[in-house]
Amino acid sequence: MKVMKIATVPPPAVQKECTIKDAIPAMTSRHGCAVAVMDGDRIVGTLSRDEVLARIVNSGLNPASAKVGEIMDSPAATVSTETETDEAIRWMFANRKCYLGIVDERGVLKGWLAICSLFEDHVADLTRELDSLSAYISADGPGG
Repeated sequence: MKVMKIATVPPPAVQKECTIKDAIPAMTSRHGCAVAVMDGDRIVGTLSRDEVLARIVNSGLNPASAKVGEIMDSPAATVSTETETDEAIRWMFANRKCYLGIVDERGVLKGWLAICSLFEDHVADLTRELDSLSAYISADGPGG
């Protein structure tokens, strides 16, 4: 299955000039962990709860004046709209990322993928498969 089937659309995003304080509502409104950081219409980074904790809280910066562009993780981790979910989840585990921007062939941000969405999708697939196998095994044969 392609990542766009389970992506958050429109993706949660803030501009890099935005303050951390102003970015927090966008982070918590969806999956609550991260947002795409934009420079105009291009994704240039990501801002996660981890960056806020490590770079704002830990260093005593003022979230009302510190800019997203100052603490974002850059460059942004992205995958293509054509990426399969299995490939995305392997990449996320290998790179210890919980979120990815999804971009088209021109690099335009089209969606947002959180690892929790991938898990929900995979659990639903496994549940359907288990139900199907259970029904097959418990079904009576001919004349039974």
